[in-house]
Amino acid sequence: RDFASRNRVPHLWIDLDEDAQAEDMLRALGITAIAETPVVIWKGQRILLNPTNAELADLIGLRAAPTRTAYDLVVVGAGPSGLAAAVYGASEGLDTVLLDAVGTGGQAAASSRIENYFGFPFGLSGTDLTGLAVLQSLKFGAQLASPCQAVKLDTDRNGNLLRLHLQGGEVI
Repeated sequence: RDFASRNRVPHLWIDLDEDAQAEDMLRALGITAIAETPVVIWKGQRILLNPTNAELADLIGLRAAPTRTAYDLVVVGAGPSGLAAAVYGASEGLDTVLLDAVGTGGQAAASSRIENYFGFPFGLSGTDLTGLAVLQSLKFGAQLASPCQAVKLDTDRNGNLLRLHLQGGEVI
């Protein structure tokens, strides 16, 4: 649910503890074990049982991994400062990729009103701030990969290049 919300994916959440008909719906789908929840039903037909964020991203068409192995700038974390770094890097012509383990915006994305952010004297919602920053970074050519978790940073054998290892085994 957090992944869908942070990535602004329209969704309906049915709480098993609060909806009397939820158990009937699960039985109709042939789901009997609580370990198989949450259940994702996509376009009325495709069903995922207890999916990872990466599985859900693949299903709905989000890019969960960078498309290349070398970049001028790799930004880990897509909160407000990470989004700003991606905008500034890409706008200066750097080949930029922005990675986040869950989705863009960080804690700010959940804020209903941000009034102390530079350039917005009357405030804006965290969702609006995040959405505008994502659009701006994409406008300048930054690539966004989410969910994509960085797990290790090291160098190549010669010590010349930094290597960022991702959870799926990819290396940038």
